[in-house]
Amino acid sequence: MEEYLTEKNVPFESFTFDVSDEENGRAEAEKLQLAVTTIYKTLVLKGNKTGTVIALVPLDGRLDYKKTAKASGNRKVGFPPMEYVLEATGYPHGANTPIGIFMAHPDYVQVFDTSILSHEEVIVSSGQLGHSVKVAVKDLLSLIEPIQADILAV
Repeated sequence: MEEYLTEKNVPFESFTFDVSDEENGRAEAEKLQLAVTTIYKTLVLKGNKTGTVIALVPLDGRLDYKKTAKASGNRKVGFPPMEYVLEATGYPHGANTPIGIFMAHPDYVQVFDTSILSHEEVIVSSGQLGHSVKVAVKDLLSLIEPIQADILAV
């Protein structure tokens, strides 16, 4: 995935940290002086009409199923079994990357929460557990062209 960013002339910065659980991830981010609010997690869902849906939300955010379903053109969305995630994306739970998934499956619906627009740069998984990249939001949006919608629970 990092090769793809280099090929597309997209500047990025790589990070490696212990993410054995969400709290460790937060502690590691703080140790590296990374704002936790700029870390986004990639969620894999299954919609009743579109099939696989990729949602990008802040690390500390909670997904709203109804908002995500509406934004993605589905009546319902939900988290599928872990086997489905690996089969549909090629990435294990915790390593899903919006960029890598887009490279392999440009037909998948991707929905980014609009909170991403309040940042110049965000940190997303690079496709391996414990590995992430910081990229400019404008570059991420330009590469993937996701649906942008409010998909967070209140």
